[in-house]
Amino acid sequence: MNEYPLNSPSEAVSEPIITPPQITFWGSVWSVVWKDITLEWRTRQLLSIMVMFAISVLVVFNFALETELDAVRNVATGLLWTTILLAATLGLNRTMTIEQENRSFTGVLLAPIDRSALYLGKVLSTLLFVVVLEAILILLFSVFFNKPFWRPGVWIILFMGSVGYVAAGVLVASMTIQTRAREVLLPVLLLPLSLPCVLAAATATALFMFPQLPMIEELQAPLSLVAAYDVMMVVAGLLTYRYVVEE
Repeated sequence: MNEYPLNSPSEAVSEPIITPPQITFWGSVWSVVWKDITLEWRTRQLLSIMVMFAISVLVVFNFALETELDAVRNVATGLLWTTILLAATLGLNRTMTIEQENRSFTGVLLAPIDRSALYLGKVLSTLLFVVVLEAILILLFSVFFNKPFWRPGVWIILFMGSVGYVAAGVLVASMTIQTRAREVLLPVLLLPLSLPCVLAAATATALFMFPQLPMIEELQAPLSLVAAYDVMMVVAGLLTYRYVVEE
């Protein structure tokens, strides 16, 4: 007779079932943002390329139009936005190229996260780099052109315009990343798509270049257009990004 009888099935102790922790939506977004920030901190390729390109454009225009200083000041707002758009497009192209070269984007797609979280994470990380670029450009443009680019209203408009441009840019860059002519297709598709947002933002920025601050009525129309464009592009990206990356 056994000294220690076996337990009956009803008395057997069942092993606890361990389920993997659920990844929240915002946790996935933060993971994508942290990945991009860490990659940029290690390589220092994206932000340095954007800043050097923007400074080169600024210096070239400044010396080329040195004799027409008044004319340069009149077009300083357009020059600022042109520099931001070209540098941001270069940054978008570079960040997606790095993802493809390292196969990291494929690895992210294999992760069990929502594709809309991946899109929002890419938008936030790219927007962070663009905001750093804009902070540097505002300082340089204020010094070179002696215009009040440092005003808080200019910062707000630049941020609003950048949200729409980056939201559209991440969507377009993800479409063109698999093509051979991605360096050409990205600006060709993105610049016309973002034209309503950029024109309205540039118009609102120009209103702050006068000594007196603009009236609310003058800013209402361009800012409403920029805000509507931002919402439309972010919502479109959240709804369609899964189809973009899976095709």
